[in-house]
Amino acid sequence: MLRGILSVLFFVFSLGAVEAKSGSFEILKPESKGVYDEDYASIVIKRLDASLQKVSIVLADDVIIELKLGEKDRDVYCKTINLKLGNNRVILVGYSADKELTRKELNLFHRSEVYEGFVDEPSGYKRNFFHINKNEKLCKSCHNMNPDKNSLKKKHISPSEINSRDFDILENPEDSNCYECHKTITYRKNGHAPSVNFLCTECHTGKGGEFNLQDEGKSKYLMPDPIMGRCFSCHEGIKEKWFSNTSEHGPLRSGRCNKCHNPHSSAYEFHLRKPIWDLCTTCHSEKATGKHVIGSFVFSRNEGSHPTRGRPDPSRPGRELVCSSCHNPHGSNGIFLLRSKGKRAFNVCQRCHKK
Repeated sequence: MLRGILSVLFFVFSLGAVEAKSGSFEILKPESKGVYDEDYASIVIKRLDASLQKVSIVLADDVIIELKLGEKDRDVYCKTINLKLGNNRVILVGYSADKELTRKELNLFHRSEVYEGFVDEPSGYKRNFFHINKNEKLCKSCHNMNPDKNSLKKKHISPSEINSRDFDILENPEDSNCYECHKTITYRKNGHAPSVNFLCTECHTGKGGEFNLQDEGKSKYLMPDPIMGRCFSCHEGIKEKWFSNTSEHGPLRSGRCNKCHNPHSSAYEFHLRKPIWDLCTTCHSEKATGKHVIGSFVFSRNEGSHPTRGRPDPSRPGRELVCSSCHNPHGSNGIFLLRSKGKRAFNVCQRCHKK
């Protein structure tokens, strides 16, 4: 009997210790089981225990980011972390000196429509939205959430072959109040002009589109889906050309330019989400053998079919042969999106085989 009573008391005291241990900080944002379309997330914590000196954020492969809590009159802290594709188990460990006080866990899912296995989030996961007045109050002591951009120095950009209208960009993008938290989206090699110049509201209008009307009101900076209307606000000059084509490509016709292109930045040319051949075969998996569907007339060295990669592109010196060597992904006046006119598929062959 005595042993049983002691066991119960030990359990009660242990439970109390766990409760105290879990109370040194609170995760304000994000909620666990959040879904992200970009490869980063911002973590916001609130210190509840004055003895808490730092929080270690442990990511995949034991990557550790230290968040030091040095200011005595400040309780709310934030840190941006990078996410890998799929589920990210994030452990936050709070310390006083070298003594562990608190351990908490987040699960965040980075999804992508162009990587198999990561298109759909797991059951119970949902998108996180931060920019509403209630959440922004957490940041106002350190960040200006409603800056007067009219007071920032700008330079004028005139219309060109790329942009069909003129607009003003910030002379120093780092002056934007969006920069400190969202600079991660511009680190890749090929940046998109509105993004690298932090003209965020050109695309993030707060309005939804046909595919995300249900999200209106959840964020001050919602981006409409489909996004094409915003794309054509700068690239209007190509709209008429693309929509006069007789051969259409699904993503363009549905207005979802960002299915293939990352509107912020990309490691690949043309702001693509993957190298060209890999991107095309994501949807057209039947072509993933690397050989063309037509095989009755090609040389034996190609093993009975026409290559689609791994060769120089005769029609574009200095570039590799890829799907877009023959097909225009934005549309064509030839069949099958071919870079030729008319109904004869073989017309495109003359781009390389001129004899």
